[in-house]
Order: sequence, then structure tokens, then C-alpha cells
Amino acid sequence: VLYELISAKEAIVKTNGTDTESRGLVALFEGVLSQPDSREDLAKLVDPRLGGNYPIDSVYKMAQLAKACTQENPNLRPSMRSIVVALMTLSSSTEDWDVGTFHGNKALINLMSGR
Repeated sequence: VLYELISAKEAIVKTNGTDTESRGLVALFEGVLSQPDSREDLAKLVDPRLGGNYPIDSVYKMAQLAKACTQENPNLRPSMRSIVVALMTLSSSTEDWDVGTFHGNKALINLMSGR
């Protein structure tokens, strides 16, 4: 779900525009996150409606959390309590994010309003 929130894509992504080739969102993100300097490629996966108006470090941390949640071995996944604490910490670290970046960006305002 975190990957879906970051990218605004469904869990299965059509890679060539047809149903014949598709790739899981988990695999798509893991491919990017496994690279040494993944932030630039990670930015390409972020919902384009945000228009680059987001802290990439926060997106990276959220993607790392999503990666931990999708470990193949369920015993290696974080507890729901740990996930909530991590998301609360991430949320509080971005509260000071400049609200002025939303001004005038109607698509972003609609997105944040759930429209």
C-alpha cells in the first residue's frame, strides 16, 4: 500500500500498455531501491501530479519502510506497531515542510484533499 501511495499506481503495473506484460509494484520499487544511488530513479516512480514538490528523503524513507513490509519471509517484516511509529516519526519530520509549495498547484491541492 505504501508503494501505491508513493506512485499512485496499482499493485500491478502494465509495462507496455497491454495486459500481456505486467510487473508488480514491489518488484519495480525493489529494482530501484537496490541501486547504490536510488534517489534519482526513485523520483521517477513518484506520483507525477506532485510535480516534484516533495522531500525526496521522506519518499526514500517511506519506500524503505515499504520494502521492509514486503520481505518474502514474514518473520523479517516489521510489526504493525513499528510501522505506525515509523510513519508517525516520518510525518512529524515533514510537518515543517513549506506549505507554500502547495499554493497555486491545483492538482496537488486536489490530490491532498482526496479528489
